[in-house]
Amino acid sequence: MKHLRLQSDGPQRLRLSGLDPVLLDCLQSLPEILNQRDAPGVRHRLFPNPTTGETETNQDWQRLITPELHHLFAAAGETVGRDCVTVVPDPQHKNHFQVTFAADHLNAWMCALNQARLILAELFTITDADMAHTDFDLDQPKDLALFRIHILGYLLQLLVEQASS
Repeated sequence: MKHLRLQSDGPQRLRLSGLDPVLLDCLQSLPEILNQRDAPGVRHRLFPNPTTGETETNQDWQRLITPELHHLFAAAGETVGRDCVTVVPDPQHKNHFQVTFAADHLNAWMCALNQARLILAELFTITDADMAHTDFDLDQPKDLALFRIHILGYLLQLLVEQASS
């Protein structure tokens, strides 16, 4: 990840370059991960009730707000999926790749990466203690999920820093 960079590529474009094969795999796994957003436990994690004891408020929230959030989350995933189709070799670094996307897709990227992290955490019952592990056996599904959560978190950090600058 030493070559990974997010930078402007003209006034309305961003380029994520220096993607090694591992990072590229994490990005290419996003559509499959995001397709799990409607799994029962995941749905509750992504669309929680706003209160703990007000049944009517929670029902109204689920009826009025959750469908729009679902639509926004799905649209973000679709945007990132379309952007990721444009991955090309990185001319600066052998065996690395880059993707260029519209700067106004930045929020969609942040949303999709965050969704994917939450989905993986729910699907694999990732705990705070699990998050502290740094030794991964990528042949084990839970370890692979944990590894992807960390990698996507690092990418998310780069995007947040870009949005903040």
